[in-house]
Parts: sequence; C-alpha cells; structure tokens
Amino acid sequence: MEVRFGLILAGVVLALPVQAQQIRSATGPQTEPKYKPGPPKAHNPGAEPMKCDQFVDPRMRLICSDVEKAYVQGEARRQGLPTPSAEVVRLPAYGSAESKRIGAACMGGAAMRRLSNGWEQLRNGKGEWLRCRDQ
Repeated sequence: MEVRFGLILAGVVLALPVQAQQIRSATGPQTEPKYKPGPPKAHNPGAEPMKCDQFVDPRMRLICSDVEKAYVQGEARRQGLPTPSAEVVRLPAYGSAESKRIGAACMGGAAMRRLSNGWEQLRNGKGEWLRCRDQ
C-alpha cells in the first residue's frame, strides 16, 4: 500500500510541472508580431504644396498643378478629411515677427489665424482649408 501511495504521490509530483508547462504553452510562444505597423501618416496629407514652379515649361507647371490638386483632394476624400484648397497663399512662417504682427501664419502648409486662446485653420469660400507656402 505504501508503494502504491508513493507511486501515486510521485506521479502527481511529476505531473504538476508537465501540467504547468501545458498551461504556459497554451498561451502561445512569445514571438514578434507578424504585422508591424508603419510610421504614422501625416494628419493632413498634401498640406505641403508640390514644387511645381521648378518646371520651366508652363505646360509642365499646369500638369503638375493638376496632378497635385487631384492627389491632394482625392487623398482627403479617401481618408474622410476636409478637402484642401487648390490655391496656395503666401503667409509668413510661424514664429516670425511678421506673423505675430498680422496674426496669421503658415504652419506645415496650412494657413492659420491667431485667436485669443489658440489658432484657427483658415478656409476659403467653398469650405476648403487654405494651403500656404512660407514667404
């Protein structure tokens, strides 16, 4: 009887680590995830205007501006964001003396107006947000 009790006790003692291993292995191996997200996207894609003025040929400038308009507005629609304007205005850079004087600045390609408690993004008559380029 003592031998059986000793065998049962030994079996239970040996089975506990095996049982614990089975429980740990049920969670799966700790490996790197298969999907790694890329870098975050810009909040307002296309805010920075393309450099269409680099082209000498006026037809190339026109083609570049058409491609830019289609890309920027199409990307905004796909992402459910407000549509950017086709026109690009020139404003002083954020933090400059002139931007403080006039109360407007170009921040990351978006035209902004100074309020008493922060900044407001400017929009044109169609409700599109104005894009800008630093002066």
